[in-house]
Amino acid sequence: MADLKSFNASPIVNSSTKRARIIGGAATAAATAVLALMVVLDFNGCSKSNSKNTQAQPASQSVQNTSTPAVAQSQPVDQLEKKVEAVIEKKKAIKHASTATYKNSTYGISFRYPKTYTMLTPEKDSKESAWPDPVAMNFTEPGGETLTTLVLPGTRASSYFKASVNKGVTAEQCSKFATTPEPTETSTNPPVDAEDDSIVPVKTNVLGVEFAKAESVTEQSEARYYHHFENGACYEFALGVADAPGTTKPVDHLQVFDKLERIMTTVKIKSDPVPVVATSEPAAPATPASNPQQ
Repeated sequence: MADLKSFNASPIVNSSTKRARIIGGAATAAATAVLALMVVLDFNGCSKSNSKNTQAQPASQSVQNTSTPAVAQSQPVDQLEKKVEAVIEKKKAIKHASTATYKNSTYGISFRYPKTYTMLTPEKDSKESAWPDPVAMNFTEPGGETLTTLVLPGTRASSYFKASVNKGVTAEQCSKFATTPEPTETSTNPPVDAEDDSIVPVKTNVLGVEFAKAESVTEQSEARYYHHFENGACYEFALGVADAPGTTKPVDHLQVFDKLERIMTTVKIKSDPVPVVATSEPAAPATPASNPQQ
């Protein structure tokens, strides 16, 4: 038997085979590169689309977030309006609170008035003022005394509030008025003809206090008088407005009297207490003691 020799057979590779392998490897590498590029592009595209969607989603959500609370803000807006109105009313109250108080302890009278008015008293600046006494007292009997006068001069009109008292009249006489003389006759405040009934008094009530009221109206002026009898004296309050001479645009007198009437509502007259007369009953006569020996 012939001996068989084992050997490794080397593969026979010719030039054509080598060329085919090179071409196949290059094609495989090219295909792999193209595939990798497609994967990268697809990944980037997905990433960009995802980023766009991510950016677009918060925008839509923000629109929804801004539109949704707008409906729910109707009630807070009402609350804000109420708060604004409360602040406005508070400012108005603070503005109206700029007042002063007049007090007269002798006759127990007091009232509040805006600080824009100038106060004139018989003891102070009555002769030096350009308008010392705008109107005469309207008592039917002499003996009246001016306590104080508030004046507010203006370019178109001037207004005043005057308080007086007369202790020489009765309650019945206090309920009547005399005809108002011209302002030029107010230096001595003389009484006028009580028989002239051109001013008809009426009864009115100011915050629970009864007054007799009368009005005097002319082309350029208007006055209102209030009388009240208290503490054995007649109290008079004169409210008036007078247009400036030669004015071509008169002011609304009703608006002026509205401010003057507000002062009138603050008037207080303190009543003197009525003295109580103590009555004593006569003592009963003493009964004589009986003598036990009799």
